[in-house]
Amino acid sequence: MTDPVPNLGNDATATLFDAIDHAVAEAEDTASGFVPFVLAVLPDGEKVAKRYVDDEENFTVEGSVALARPDLAAADPVPRHVALAWDGFLTLDEDRTEAVFVDAYEQGRPEGVRFAQRYLRGGNGLELLGNPLLLNHRPEPMLPLPTGPAGEATDARAAAIARIQALADRQKRR
Repeated sequence: MTDPVPNLGNDATATLFDAIDHAVAEAEDTASGFVPFVLAVLPDGEKVAKRYVDDEENFTVEGSVALARPDLAAADPVPRHVALAWDGFLTLDEDRTEAVFVDAYEQGRPEGVRFAQRYLRGGNGLELLGNPLLLNHRPEPMLPLPTGPAGEATDARAAAIARIQALADRQKRR
């Protein structure tokens, strides 16, 4: 059996879909675009959310998402997994629609995933177009490497975690 989403275990997948659901609700409430946010699960299992605003007076989605990435890369404590959500537009086969996007990453994986949920805005709120789509874009890891006892990043430990995860993924596919 394989993980339901490539590069994510079950807990990280649940966080990804929680972020999609929350982003859709935010998009419905805010026609002009919502403030990008991160959902994270900390090492002790605590779930936290944080919004990112690049400019209090006139925020931009691009600038706010760009602000979130270095903040996640310096996170302490390092979350188990994270999901970064924002509102935008998706073009598929020359058809452009509004969509919420979520980049999700699980600690120790070689890359993350990007999903989009397309929607149409109408008089009765949002109409979702199909199911969330797994896009081809594979985001770089969004979290820092785990640190060793002296506080230095342990590349060997991260590599070992990635190898173990790859072996587990191969075993599940059989």
